[in-house]
Amino acid sequence: MAIASMPWYDLPEIRRFTDSFWRAISDQLRADGVNYVPDSLERDLHHEDQWIHPSLMFTQACGYDIALDAGRFLKAIAAPCFLFAGCSAHYYSSYVVVRYDSPARELPDLRGTRAVINNVSSHSGTNALRAMIAPLCRDGRFFGEVTESGAHVSSIERLQRGESDVACIDCVTWGLLNLHRPGFTDGLRIIANTPAAPAPPYVTSNRYGRVFSRKLQNALVRVMNNPDTAETRKALGLGSVALLNNSVYQRILDFENVAAEHQYFELPAPESSVLNRLRMRASH
Repeated sequence: MAIASMPWYDLPEIRRFTDSFWRAISDQLRADGVNYVPDSLERDLHHEDQWIHPSLMFTQACGYDIALDAGRFLKAIAAPCFLFAGCSAHYYSSYVVVRYDSPARELPDLRGTRAVINNVSSHSGTNALRAMIAPLCRDGRFFGEVTESGAHVSSIERLQRGESDVACIDCVTWGLLNLHRPGFTDGLRIIANTPAAPAPPYVTSNRYGRVFSRKLQNALVRVMNNPDTAETRKALGLGSVALLNNSVYQRILDFENVAAEHQYFELPAPESSVLNRLRMRASH
């Protein structure tokens, strides 16, 4: 049996809607003659292990990963068009967030503060922030401290506990939290928006050919246009999908290029990134 997952925005509060969304997709695939469609989503394997799993049928990935290593074994087929503020068509952005009592009103005010990122391979939490801070750096430095939380929700919690001063939060995560976990972002405020980038794509394994990819795309389009999925789509903030391929995500590397131009290596980057290779070269 193949495996499928939707790990990117799978908050506990909305798992029943995520499951419902997958059931609608799987029903369409079966109707189109696809065999071995999993009945339920895989939630035990780490997403990077899922990406290389020999039985992967469907999942979601960060566009930054697709632009780097993951594009070797994952094929982008579509990007969600979210309905939250900060999103437009199949593009999304992030919010630079501080506590309400922070004196910071704009990006230069964050100099010397404690930043928290979700993980080094995140576009929304790290790569997008890096591009905004790079022009402000001095001798390659800007923040007083940079730590990693592991997830956007964890970054928010660190801000609220006073353990960090600033984070860059994906606007989809922000929108879902405000919709399903009212009050969770209380005490925080947005001081800047990052430039937009293509939203995290729905992907399949490169082991599948063009015919199957087209069937997945058709299933997604039909689900998005099915009145029976309206409640599910509303709960997930989904409006439609844009059909695309891996090449769309190469533009995410433009954010890296800004940091490279300014020799800003303070925010960590994946080992496979050009930025990290430049940092290693500069340190020798």
